[in-house]
Amino acid sequence: MEDLEKLVKKYYAAVDAKDLDTLFSVFSDDIVYKRPGYEPIEGMEKFREFYRGNRVIREGRHTLSNIIVMEPYVVVEGEFNGILKDGSKSHTTFVDVYTFSNGKAVKRHTYFDGQNV
Repeated sequence: MEDLEKLVKKYYAAVDAKDLDTLFSVFSDDIVYKRPGYEPIEGMEKFREFYRGNRVIREGRHTLSNIIVMEPYVVVEGEFNGILKDGSKSHTTFVDVYTFSNGKAVKRHTYFDGQNV
């Protein structure tokens, strides 16, 4: 089983690289994802739909400033800089809280500082 810190770093690298197969591999089939501006995303099918089409971000980069691991939880602080699908620039700080079970993220809750992306 991969170290939880490595798993979350793998996730952000995959998001930034648009490597969806790797991104999805970090999460359980029964993932529950809460994100400002969206109804809770429940299950891998809805999670895949979100990343394949519903996410408003076209491209960007996550910079991680702090990762706290207290199994089964991981808390990540960072900032995001990118471009939305409408062409506008996006910058926000964020906190992601993950819950892991059997080496997969089963819950994720994202908090943004002032912007819903």
